[in-house]
Parts: sequence; C-alpha cells; structure tokens
Amino acid sequence: MTIELTSIHKSITEANGEKRELFDDLEFRLGDAPTSVAIMGRSGSGKTSLLRIIAGLDPHYSGSYFFDGEVLGRDAVNLARLRWRSIGFITQHFDLLQDRTVLRNVMFGCPDRRGSKARSRECLERVGISALASKRVNRLSGGESQRVAIARALAKQPRVLLADEPTGALDAESEELILDVFDTVKRMGTSLIVATHSERVAASCERIVHLADGRLHSA
Repeated sequence: MTIELTSIHKSITEANGEKRELFDDLEFRLGDAPTSVAIMGRSGSGKTSLLRIIAGLDPHYSGSYFFDGEVLGRDAVNLARLRWRSIGFITQHFDLLQDRTVLRNVMFGCPDRRGSKARSRECLERVGISALASKRVNRLSGGESQRVAIARALAKQPRVLLADEPTGALDAESEELILDVFDTVKRMGTSLIVATHSERVAASCERIVHLADGRLHSA
C-alpha cells in the first residue's frame, strides 16, 4: 500500500475572518512496506487537517492524492468507501458512545456485522483490555478509552492507522501502554501515521517529519 500527496494547497479562515494558507505545495509519501511516521509541529500548523485529508474526511484542498498509485477523487461515497475498507482514524477525543459498553463500541467499527462480536473481542485482546468488554465507556480512564478507540479502529482491519495526538491527554504510564499497543499494530502489518507533540511517541516511529510553514520537513 502507498499513500502519496503531491502539490497540496489548502487555505483556512481564521476566527477573525482572515484567510491563511495552511499548506503550500505540501508533499507526503508513505511507502509500500508497513511503516510508521510521526508528524510533529506546533499547534495550528495543520497536523489534524493533514490527517483529515489522508483519511478522506476533507476534500477541500488543491493538489493530488494517490492511494495505491490511483488518483483519489473527491466523491463523498468513494472517500467513505476508502475509510471503511482501508483507513482507521483515532481522533483526539476518542469519539466513543458513552452510554454503550466497550464491546459494543468496538463492534461499531466492524464493516461486516457477521462475526463482529468475535472480531471485536479479538481486538480488545490485542490492546490488552478484554476484561473491560462489558464495562460502560463513561466509567473508563483516559488510557482505557484510548485503547478502546484503537481497538475500534483495528476492527475493520485497516491497512493504515491514523492517530491524532493519541497520548496528548494521558500520563506517562498510560502513554507507555499506548506505545506498546502501537508496537502490536505494527507487528500486525498495519502502517501507522501519528500526529503528535510527544518526543517519546515520535521516537517510537521509523520516520519523523515536521510540519512548518505549510510544508513537511524531514527530521
């Protein structure tokens, strides 16, 4: 699997109404072999926006997006199909259903309802929280919630996992647990793209790039 962004330009409107160019001829490539990339940069530099473009959630940019060598269009149905089949996305705020159990939340990530319970239990086992399957999400710690979000993203067996500040709200111990989970993800053959402020998280990835002045720069 390859992901390639070429000549990406994107502008945003600030709170005061002024327009700002977020990306200026940005280039990004994820290679064939399963790999891991950390995207670092100051707040407001566009890390989340870049992940949303890769996830097919933001078609409002100019430039080209190639997935497995094929140009990815802007059609909403095709973008949704790409996410459903190939891309797992973990947001900063987990986006879990607070009134449902851990298991039920993970099951919502399964593209095929047949066998979804067994598949979800397997994913919870992979992230080390199978014992929490029947627990309500609103009673979990931050680290536990993050692992549920990862398990849900893995339930679709994605080819690439995107994670937006996955340890930003966690303590050092919880961050270590999440890094262990990411090691498991990589051993599964899933590529990983992480937007992070954490030097520790970045150091766990094979490649580090910095987003500044609208472009990506190698570390």
